[in-house]
Amino acid sequence: MEINGISQALAGNAQSAAGANGELGKNEFLQLLVAQLQNQDPINPMEGTEFATQLAQFNSVEQLINMNSGIQNLTQMQEVMSNGLNNSLASSLAGKSVKVLGNQISTAENGTTDISFRINRLASDVELTVRDLNGTVMHTDTLKNLGAGDHDWSWNGKTDDGRKVPEGVYTVEIKAKNGDQNIAALPFMEGEVEKVRFTGEGVKLLVNGVLVSLGDVEEIGI
Repeated sequence: MEINGISQALAGNAQSAAGANGELGKNEFLQLLVAQLQNQDPINPMEGTEFATQLAQFNSVEQLINMNSGIQNLTQMQEVMSNGLNNSLASSLAGKSVKVLGNQISTAENGTTDISFRINRLASDVELTVRDLNGTVMHTDTLKNLGAGDHDWSWNGKTDDGRKVPEGVYTVEIKAKNGDQNIAALPFMEGEVEKVRFTGEGVKLLVNGVLVSLGDVEEIGI
């Protein structure tokens, strides 16, 4: 029997078994093994030990595929359960007070807008810069000699030259220093959950006019 013919037959069966994605599953592996037996050289047939080895390999492949399938199913179930728990938790937050990490604030037509921040050590200077969503500076302020802990800051919704800014969402950049040394500042806000929205990007909460992610909630009031 011509060896090249056998090789070509095996190659053809392997390509056919692999399919469009180029991967061998347990059925494709078995097809390839059967094709090898059908096209083996009758003068030099496959030895029993070699055949047993290939069967063992097939069994290992099947077990690995089944294990992978089980893990994928478990992951999907956990994801469904996690989404369900998140949705249930989010629904129960409506009307409750929360502390949310983030540097966004929303201006109101009247009154001031508050944001808080946390520093873990003494800061001789804390510079706060309010920008619109395009990055344009609206207002700047500097606080002096703040100790470690939480601090509150209020903005009257006006630019440095006294103009009232349009209603909307703005960001606050906080830079804390003690001399020449930079100090980390963690901005957050506190308010009541006005609405709960279920979006393609996950659960969003409307707090003080700002949409925040459920994962940014640090503390929930009773």
